[in-house]
Parts: sequence; structure tokens; C-alpha cells
Amino acid sequence: ARGARTLWQALGLVPGISLALEMTGERQVLSRGVGYGYAAGNIKVLLDGVTMNSAMLATANPVLNLPIEQIERIEVIRGPGSSLHGEFAYAGVINVVTRRASPQVFVRAGEEGEAGAGLIWQWRDAARDLELSLNAAGLERDGEGVWVERDALFATGDEALSLAPGPANSAARQRSLFVDLRWGEWFGSLKLLDDAGGDYFGINHFLPPDDGRLATRQRERVIELGRELRWSEHLWGRLRLEAHEHQHDRQRLYVFPAGYLGDADVFMDRDYREQRTLGALDLHWRPHEAHAVFLGLEASRIVMDTARWSWSGFPYELPPTWIDPRLDRQIFSAVVQDQYRPLEALTLTASLRYDNYSDFGVQLSPRLAAVWRLDAHQVLKFQYAQGFRPPTFYEVGYSTPGDIDVGEIATWELGYILTRPSWEGRLILFQSDLDDPVLFDKNKDPAFSNGPDVRLRGLELEYQHRLGSRLKLDANLSLVESRQRGSGEALPGGADVLGNLGLLWRPLNDWTLALQMRHVGERTRDPDDPRERVPASTQFDLTLSGQPSARGPSLFLGVKNLTDAEVRYPDQFTSYDGVNLPYPDGYPSPGRQWWLSLALDL
Repeated sequence: ARGARTLWQALGLVPGISLALEMTGERQVLSRGVGYGYAAGNIKVLLDGVTMNSAMLATANPVLNLPIEQIERIEVIRGPGSSLHGEFAYAGVINVVTRRASPQVFVRAGEEGEAGAGLIWQWRDAARDLELSLNAAGLERDGEGVWVERDALFATGDEALSLAPGPANSAARQRSLFVDLRWGEWFGSLKLLDDAGGDYFGINHFLPPDDGRLATRQRERVIELGRELRWSEHLWGRLRLEAHEHQHDRQRLYVFPAGYLGDADVFMDRDYREQRTLGALDLHWRPHEAHAVFLGLEASRIVMDTARWSWSGFPYELPPTWIDPRLDRQIFSAVVQDQYRPLEALTLTASLRYDNYSDFGVQLSPRLAAVWRLDAHQVLKFQYAQGFRPPTFYEVGYSTPGDIDVGEIATWELGYILTRPSWEGRLILFQSDLDDPVLFDKNKDPAFSNGPDVRLRGLELEYQHRLGSRLKLDANLSLVESRQRGSGEALPGGADVLGNLGLLWRPLNDWTLALQMRHVGERTRDPDDPRERVPASTQFDLTLSGQPSARGPSLFLGVKNLTDAEVRYPDQFTSYDGVNLPYPDGYPSPGRQWWLSLALDL
């Protein structure tokens, strides 16, 4: 109803969450200012509880691009979640729950040739205790209408070689299929995601040709099998096995223009595949109503299957592989959580996770939390949690052995919730200490290593108010300050101020008109970047949703960026052969665009 068309856009409505882009269009999510940079995987992404972060980059772009019509709900943890979820649950956790129980068909359309359709279907046989659901969608677009005035060639004085001014190649194609089968206590699922896109702003910040090429393709194939276990009303569990293949390919990715290194344009092809196998056992024991114990065991192995590249037009000979294809990783994990309610108004939770990595040793992730219900209207919350992220395969491949290690985070939180019949307010104060964060440094060779420690302090404020029966106000404000130990520099990519303000008005019982404002404060650039901070921006989205007739389709009609505001993302400060190659004005985003979605319940 607020105009979010994908999971990535919807996350921008969450307090403390900001959005960014990588130079070739990869979606990025920052939680409390943490997560910016190339190959940055600081947030755990789950799809129906299944880990989707790749070991290569620790990102999950195909999930972030899921259309909102396929999603039932989005669960978000801000701050460390490693005590239960392990690696990459460093700055947050996102679990996407797909739709199963609401059969419908939908179609979508929008500017720049956007078109798509999807089907959600469910079948049940109560006599056999059998249930089958299917959730499928496909989307395409010619581009996003992103206009680029200048690229890095203007910064180097080679503007005669540039294709700017011109449009970025932001063509896209997305396919997704989720099949879930349940038979008594047995369950299984199949997840197929195929996500392809253009080369956007160029891997070296040289604007690529706007020819609609799908230069990057990511595919996920996941099979999950398992069984629910129940021994008594006090003891139950779940056993599951997973097989996951991740593929990340480049096809004619634009690298250099003709005249920069040679007489021809330089393109790159790259093939990468990894395979993950996992076995897990979860046990739940509830001896009485006020006490619950959870025990989890998990073993997994990640193997790199393919890592090849080839070049056309490049004047030098390069090796056939771009990273050591023999990299693999075995992980054994155990977690225990004890939740106890000594008083009716007080709940205490303690958890500890043990992770043993074949390449980075043992990690321990504790969490302590308390929830105190002061009265019927007030709740006080306290939490201390630690998280970690191991270096990705990419970071291992481009670092000196022994010069890179696991990054860790420790966070204290104090929260207060106040509810009244017509309104509700929430306040969270937090402090996070980042120890040995994994960073990219363009001035080093190899480029990845552990950087200086960082301290974050901030607050998140949420407020909801019903102004009568037909008008609702929903707002949040996030403030964060980051400082590196020693230098005092702020973390790059993050904004000190984030704000959302939504007004939802129901002029008629079946219709809602929503005006959503999103404000992003100035963003910090790389410490070596001499340019001013990325300017603040404010964007408005207007959405009309409703059902024209009682048995007709549901209609969603909206305008993104209603005022055609200029919104830019901070660019990664790259270099080639010692020459800095910034995108002079940062990465631009689409201007005003309309979109339409129709959904018919089956």
C-alpha cells in the first residue's frame, strides 16, 4: 500500500535501514550505517528460513529483487543476530516469508517497458494430510530511465571516450519459483531464482552502452527436505537437509572503452558456481509454561565449483581463473538458548552459539536479553548481543594470507515501548563496537584486510497514530554517529539521519491513498575521497490501492518519486593502475515513474 515494489524498496521503510547500490547494479542494504562497500555482506538474508548469502560475496541480490506480490511478510532484526543465525548476522537479519495460502494471479506494468505476471496457487487434501503450494513470478524491464551526465572519464580528462551524457544500462529480468510440499510430518521445498541485469554504471565507472545487455546473471537453486519431530507436548524438534547451488556470471560486462587501453572496447565474461550442503537438527523443550529451551546443531560444507573468466579486446594476457577455485569451507555449529520467566512481567533470555570454521577457527556469539512489562501500556527492553562475519571467498582471494580475519561486533540496546488506544511509540538507544571490520582499501594490494575498530551510537524512534477511523500516521526517525578509533573518521556510505513519514487515508471503505516520504541525510564518502558528502535527499511516493468491485481484482496504482527529486547513492571509490576513477556525482537513481499492479484472488 505504500508503494514498495520489491523487497529492497520495502526495507527502506524500516528504521535504521538505508539502501545503496554497487557500480554494476547490485542492491545493498545498510543497517545502522554498517554494510557499505564492494562485496559487503553484513546482513543475513533468509528465504523462508533458508540462508541465501553466497560465500563468494555474502550478498543475496536475487532475494532483494523479489516482487512484493510474492511476499507474505518481512521479518527484520536490527543489530547482531549471530547467537541464533551465525555468520553474516552481523549488522542485521532479514527473513522473507513467501506467500502460500492466498491463491491469486497478478500482472504488473510500469515505465521503461516494465511488465510482469505471477501466480500463487495452493492445493490441499485433508484426508491424506497433504498440501502443495506454488508461487511463481516473472518480470522484465528495458531500464529504469537513469540518466548519467558524467562518468569517470570526465574525472580523468578522457571525456572524448565517454558515452556520457546518456542512459545507464539498467535492463533487468527476474524469474522466481517456490514450490512447497507437506505430507503429514514430512516437508520439502524447491526454490529457483534467476536474476539478470545490465551493467549499470560500469565496473570501472565508465558508462556502458545502453543496448539492453543482461551483463550480470545470478541463479539460486535450493532443495530442502525435512521432518517435524514430536515426542511429547513438552519436547519436539525438526530435522532438515539442504542442497544449495549459487551461480554468479558475467556476460560481456563492459570494462574499458575503445581508445583507453587499445583499439577495441574491452568486455569480460566470468563464470562462478558454488555449492552448499547442510544438515540441521532443532530441538525445543518446554518443561513448563514459563520456561523454554532451544538446542540447535548444524553442519555445512561450501565448495567452489567454477571460477573462470575470459576477456575480449584486452591487450594483455590474463590467467584463466580470477580466484583460487580450490577454496572450500566446512562449518560445524551448535546453539543453545534458554528463555525463562521468573515473574509474570519479566522474561529473561540467554543464548550462546558455537561456530567452528575449517579456515578461521572457533567463534562464540552470546546474547543476553530482558523484557520487563512495567504495566499494560509500557514495556522496557534490554539486550547485549555479539555477531560476526567471516571473510568471504572473494575477500580471502584478494588478501594476504594471515592478514585477514573474522570481523566482530558487540551491541548494547535499551528499548522502551509506550502504547495508548490510538497511538504507539517506540524508542531504542544503542551502542555498537566493531572489532577488526573487513574493509576494502583501493590503495592496498591486495585490497582486503581488517580495518580499524569503529564505535557506533544512535537512536531509533517509531510513532504510529490513528487520527480517527480513516487516517493513520506512521513515522520513524533514525540517528547514528560512527567514529573509527584513532582517526575519528565516519564509516563510508552511511547517513547520520534517516526518516520515514507515511500518511494513509481511507476515503472509502475499500480504498486507501498513501503518501510516503523518505528522507536520507548526507552520506559519508570514502576517507580518501576529497569530494563533499553525498547530498541529502527527500523522496515522495503516492499510491492508490483498493478493490473496484466486491469480486473484482485489487488495484494498485502509484507514482514513485512524485516530485522528481534528485536522489544519489555514494559511489565506490575505485582505481585502476594507480588512477582514481570516481563517479563525479555519485550513482543517480530513477526520476518520477508510474506503476500499476492488478491482483485477482482465485
